[in-house]
Amino acid sequence: MSKIKTWSTTAASNNAASPDGWPENMPPSGVNNSAREMMAEIREVWNDKEWFELGSGTGTSNATRASTTSITIAADVTSTYHVGRRVKIYGANTGTIYGKIATTTYSAPNTTVSFTLDSGTIHSSDTTPRVWVGSTYVGPSTPVIHDTSLGTSQILPPSQGAVKTYVDTQVTGQDLDFEGDSGSSSVDLDSQSFDIAGGSGITTTASGQTLTVAGDDATTSAKGVASFSSDNFAVSSGAVTIKTGGVENAELANSSVNYGGVSLSLGGSDTTPAFNLTDATSYPASSLTGTIGNSQVATGIDSAKIADGTVSNSEFQYINSLSSNAQTQISARLVAASDLSDVASASTARTNLGLGTIATQASSNVTITGGSITGMSTPSATNEVSTKGYVDQAVAGLRNRTVAECASTANVNISNALEAGDAIDGVTLVEGDRVLLKDQSTATENGLYLAVASSAGAASRDPEHDTIAELSGGMIVVNQGTANDNKIFLCTTDSTGSIGVTNIVYSQVTPSNTGTVESIGITQSGSEFTISGSPVTSSGNITVDVNRIAATKIGADTSVSNTEFGYLANVSSDIQTQLDAKSTAGFSVAMAIAL
Repeated sequence: MSKIKTWSTTAASNNAASPDGWPENMPPSGVNNSAREMMAEIREVWNDKEWFELGSGTGTSNATRASTTSITIAADVTSTYHVGRRVKIYGANTGTIYGKIATTTYSAPNTTVSFTLDSGTIHSSDTTPRVWVGSTYVGPSTPVIHDTSLGTSQILPPSQGAVKTYVDTQVTGQDLDFEGDSGSSSVDLDSQSFDIAGGSGITTTASGQTLTVAGDDATTSAKGVASFSSDNFAVSSGAVTIKTGGVENAELANSSVNYGGVSLSLGGSDTTPAFNLTDATSYPASSLTGTIGNSQVATGIDSAKIADGTVSNSEFQYINSLSSNAQTQISARLVAASDLSDVASASTARTNLGLGTIATQASSNVTITGGSITGMSTPSATNEVSTKGYVDQAVAGLRNRTVAECASTANVNISNALEAGDAIDGVTLVEGDRVLLKDQSTATENGLYLAVASSAGAASRDPEHDTIAELSGGMIVVNQGTANDNKIFLCTTDSTGSIGVTNIVYSQVTPSNTGTVESIGITQSGSEFTISGSPVTSSGNITVDVNRIAATKIGADTSVSNTEFGYLANVSSDIQTQLDAKSTAGFSVAMAIAL
């Protein structure tokens, strides 16, 4: 970054430490460093004499972003940042953008400078962008000063001679490069002409400022533009085809038309044309000429050569012994019934019978796809078919063990919090994981859900547990989690409710150290405790009063008797203290008596 903008226009103020200034009594090395710094800065400025980073003009003052098109500078810089002057602005996220000064207003302590930018804006994260102003130099180089005296912002041109010289120099040095389907070339715009030549069937004509490219009429000896009779030909997207029936017999000259080994000779007014049969694989080189009769056809023509060749020789033999029209005989033997009104259409027949797709897999097995069998009675024998209602009643009340990967501990946003990568109770979800929601603010949302892919949005209920009947009485084992690991929850909601209406409630059944214990009785043994309030219900209490605890149940070895505990009665202070005091006095008395 240029340091010139940090230097003051007041000489005495440029006394910063070397190499940024010239302080008093600086050593020779400092003088050298400052002089070299000035040389480098001057050289940097003259490398791009059109742009200058002025700052405040008298010392360091960074530009501060005020908006997408304005800055502030902590000084009065209206004289140098004047309206119309070109600017160059740079920021790490802004990049380099150009424009001109639109307004300059000073209100102590800041000057606000707004810009009309050629393109782009000052990015919000570039809080201190670098700002250069254009040079006032108006020589023959590209100028960067705007003149607003003309009523609109115009770039001041160099002298008329300079403009002409510049334009002439630029034009003289320019070529027009061009390429064809093959090859490439160029035209010197100052000394050569660009010729557009016609080709086969194409003629070009230049007149004034117009170049005409025209197609020549086609002839028998030259390419060109041709028209086609709509009676004989069809033309679409440039493709020409002979119309069906477009060539009549009268338009054909006497000739032969060959079809592989068969040639048809058209002989003028001959109404009985001759056929020449030549098949190198079945006939000799000589041809048969004349009317084709039984004598000209070899015994047995291969079935593949008749019609489209899909009927085999064996199938042709089925025609043998037919006594009349085959379809007439088939139709006569078909008696249409009301339920099989269209035997030829299997789908219609199944529809009339109320069946879906029926496929016979074996002599005694039938598969039905797309339909159902109804109207069966409740089975009574072992081998009778069971209805859905019978099975549902048989398994009513039975629920198997269902494993959920994890369970909620609070309300979960179903619309976006059950995606792969989200965490529930410390478990990172994988797409397809079954999750138990039991703590929803809206209890109707509780139940089992399947985690969806990342960023897929809302999760759906587990399709195996998406009705109240399927959820009710279900025992859910939680596979992992910080709070719910290996816990079991029971759905206590009645099975007669419906999804979205009925609250779905789960209770932890095991392992549990919380909750309500109901109908537990506590009995009293001996007279050491008095117990009341038994049994305990969800709102009851247990009251335990201590009457008397036997001495043998107190202490580590239980060797103190009830009588010995009674000696503690009437003790007025710490026993050991009293014993120690009595011991000392008693020893003195005993010695006195002994003497």
